[in-house]
Amino acid sequence: MSADGRGHRESARERGAARRAAEAAARDAARRRQRTLLGGIVAAVLVVVAVVVVVVVQTQRTSAATAAAVPAGTTDDGTAFALGPDDAAVAVDVHEDFLCPYCAAFETAAGDTLEDLAADGTVQVRFHPIAFLDRASTDDYSTRALNAAAVVADSAGVGAFLSFHDALFAEQPAEGGPGLSDDRLVALAAQAGASGDDVERGIRDLRFADWAAQVTDAASRAGVSGTPTVLVDGDPLPAGELTAAGVRAAVDAAAG
Repeated sequence: MSADGRGHRESARERGAARRAAEAAARDAARRRQRTLLGGIVAAVLVVVAVVVVVVVQTQRTSAATAAAVPAGTTDDGTAFALGPDDAAVAVDVHEDFLCPYCAAFETAAGDTLEDLAADGTVQVRFHPIAFLDRASTDDYSTRALNAAAVVADSAGVGAFLSFHDALFAEQPAEGGPGLSDDRLVALAAQAGASGDDVERGIRDLRFADWAAQVTDAASRAGVSGTPTVLVDGDPLPAGELTAAGVRAAVDAAAG
């Protein structure tokens, strides 16, 4: 066979091999594009699913917050219990946690003064109990105590709430351990004027736990970062003035 014939066949084989290599490369590239496309679609679907889950969870939280049962006797916004006339010249808002020792100290120092100012019509005191300190007990005492206070108010009115409020601070447990037992909360509720099976069930079953979480979140969103936080006509009372004299001076200044 001539050299030209052999050269022609070898060139044909080389061209065929090159063609097959090109076709294989094209098929590999197509498969890679397909995998990339599928991966992108899956990632996009996962992102959409994640967004949907977040939206659903957020919607459920909003619905739960909106649907929380509010105890009777609260102020119009459902977050506080008021002592004193609605048309009082000065409003005093007291944000407190039943496990907070500084709140107990404030109540000891200024509680009677606040009651006197409310009784003579000078101020309306709005008590905002919240549950910041569940982490400081072994049994979520802040929420349990707040729920119990709400049950008392719902059953027997604001006067009973105030009596129960004072009793909780008088028997305040130490931070870091268990709070008052449900049995003790039920007994203190009865002493405050709220008794019966419905009250006991409300305390043991945490009837107003959702409301407790709602008012605590509302206080946080309003800028309350610690307890006690006392506002006199919207102005915070400095820590050094959380005394009877400090309260009177701030009220006098607000009243003009």
